[in-house]
This record gives sequence, C-alpha cells and structure tokens, in this order.
Amino acid sequence: MSRKILWQICHKNEFSNCDLTKYIVKMLREQGITTKQAARDLNIPIERARNWYYKDTGMTALDLLRMMQEYKFVRQAVENSFSLELS
Repeated sequence: MSRKILWQICHKNEFSNCDLTKYIVKMLREQGITTKQAARDLNIPIERARNWYYKDTGMTALDLLRMMQEYKFVRQAVENSFSLELS
C-alpha cells in the first residue's frame, strides 16, 4: 500500500480509527503477519488482534504505539504520513 494513499486517507474529514486499522491490517497481511503472530509480538490478547483483523474494530492508541515499535514498516508509514503533512 502506498504511503501517499495512507496520508490522503488520514486527511479526509470522515477518517476514523476503524479506517486506520483497516489499512494497517492490510499492511500486516501483505507482510504475512497472522493474528496469532501479531498478538504474540505486541503482547496483547489474541481476541483483540482478531477483532481488528476480522470484525473491523479500531485498535487502541496503545496498540498502534506497540505496533510502531515492533514493526518497522508501520512506523515508516506513520512517519511518512506526518512528514507529508508538514510539507
């Protein structure tokens, strides 16, 4: 997924936490990361990870921070979206 697309999505007025979660889950799936692996890596209950993957529930800010800490590609996407905002 293009980081430019992520930036454009983030700056729509109707953007929500669920939308951000969908795009991050898409990135995780592209990397081949399963719900069990994400839950283990982030030290969260597997039910919570399954909720993002399959029930379109938004992730918490803590989950996003943990994900940025654990997965470089998520951190880069978020950092690039902020750098595009500042430009």
